[in-house]
Amino acid sequence: MYKCILYSTLLALSASSATCAANTYNAEKDFDLEKVKAKYTDVNYVYTSIPERGYNYYKVADNAYYIHNEFDSMVFFITDVGVVVYDARPELTPSVLDLIPRLTDKKITHVIYSHHHRDHAEGMHLYLKSDLLAKDAKIISQKETEEFLQIAHEDLPAERAALRPMPNVVWDDDYVLETGGLRLEFKNYRRNWHSHDDSVVYAPKQNILFAIDTFHAKSAPWIHFGEATDPMMTWKLPQILLNDYPQAEFIITGHEKIVATHADLEEYRDLIKDMQDIMHDVMKSEAFHATMKEAHRRYKDGSEWWNYREGIDLAAEMAAQKFIERWAARVRNASLNAEENFKMMFMQFAILNP
Repeated sequence: MYKCILYSTLLALSASSATCAANTYNAEKDFDLEKVKAKYTDVNYVYTSIPERGYNYYKVADNAYYIHNEFDSMVFFITDVGVVVYDARPELTPSVLDLIPRLTDKKITHVIYSHHHRDHAEGMHLYLKSDLLAKDAKIISQKETEEFLQIAHEDLPAERAALRPMPNVVWDDDYVLETGGLRLEFKNYRRNWHSHDDSVVYAPKQNILFAIDTFHAKSAPWIHFGEATDPMMTWKLPQILLNDYPQAEFIITGHEKIVATHADLEEYRDLIKDMQDIMHDVMKSEAFHATMKEAHRRYKDGSEWWNYREGIDLAAEMAAQKFIERWAARVRNASLNAEENFKMMFMQFAILNP
């Protein structure tokens, strides 16, 4: 009798342990948009610790999972026929490949390049080596991404180029992927904001917009506005996206533990507009012009070189001070890159693109 009781107890404990282990990898079974927003869009989630496994994840729609480490993030969809993965971040892809079989026994049917940059593309080779990838899987990129990947294959050592294998599905202006009940709408704006091959993808049923490396939620801009290739487009983009995708609940940017929301994009638009207004005010101010006159008197030989540099530094310093006063209590990292970013803004407005 005692053996039976002991055996039953052990079985119960074993089952309990198994349930606990399984729950470690189970997101909320029923997706609750407001609960997700309350927890995973709150800035305090940025400062939470990552589990020992090296990543965490949560649902951003019924069939969409947001996975992140300390700074990288990706999303994948479990469809009726397989798994669709967006992006190929090298640091995070091993975690994606660890998580997927814990959630489903379906194969990966599609992996999508966001752009050619190494930090978003060099994980692609891991999918090709994985048993999780379906034999007829599609590796998707836009045309410009394919061109830059080809350059990498021509110019880099073979072992490095192999980290970013060539796609087998290439799209140009617009493209629609429909698979297993999932619809993704691809768009190329023909102007870039971060790389030379930027694009956006929208999942209308889930109201999820992929706009990689556009902004950081609840934060001041990354240095040089994310190394913007076309700063004027970078600053216009938030309003363009708000106009074109008014129903988007979440914006996937490829970074951060927190997922960005429609409200975050609105705030970023307002922040950029305020930066522009501050820059224009500084350029028109008496203090700026008086200091520049003094600089003209100071420098003689090669004065244009010195005046040019002093104008950039002075305008950026004055603008950054005003920006920090206005935004330090509202967003993270307000002071971190302020002067560098205002230097870029000054160059664009005063010299290159008035």
